[in-house]
Amino acid sequence: MIFNISPDLKILTLESKSSDLDNEDTKMTDLESKSHGEQVKQTYLARVNHLFSNIPEWLKDYPDLQIERGEVVIGEELTDYYTAPVLVIKTPTQQLAKIEPQGACIMEAEGRIDVYGLFGVEYIIYLVNGGPYLRGQQMFKDVRDDGWYWVENNLKNQAHTMNKGTFTNLFREATDYDG
Repeated sequence: MIFNISPDLKILTLESKSSDLDNEDTKMTDLESKSHGEQVKQTYLARVNHLFSNIPEWLKDYPDLQIERGEVVIGEELTDYYTAPVLVIKTPTQQLAKIEPQGACIMEAEGRIDVYGLFGVEYIIYLVNGGPYLRGQQMFKDVRDDGWYWVENNLKNQAHTMNKGTFTNLFREATDYDG
């Protein structure tokens, strides 16, 4: 198995060779694998859609902002290819942010959404069971409930529960938009 750590994402990804998974105890039938992949995909899409349904409400204090919907095709080994929604937030004169799902199969998380803004990328990840642990210690402070979290792109190891305040802070960080 090969482990890759992306320093800017602070997310561990795992690549495996088929020979690593040839153990009879870990094999799933094709039908079981497809069924599990479909369940993972549907759960992820439901979570993305729920988060995306909140964003217009969270931004209603900024009447000059417009939200456009689009789609992205995501391909993952477990889930195969599928279409996910994308949100583009703009003013009448410029695009400020693109909010794009990246997939459900993220190591130590159950999904990631990237927020591309004028000043870089911010990451929203779906954490469960207190989030990832490293050497018995919780990697991100303040993760208590399952849900979407903004993982700040800094060295503080902080994850903030996604809500109106968190989203507007994330949006400002990615875009420098202040209304």
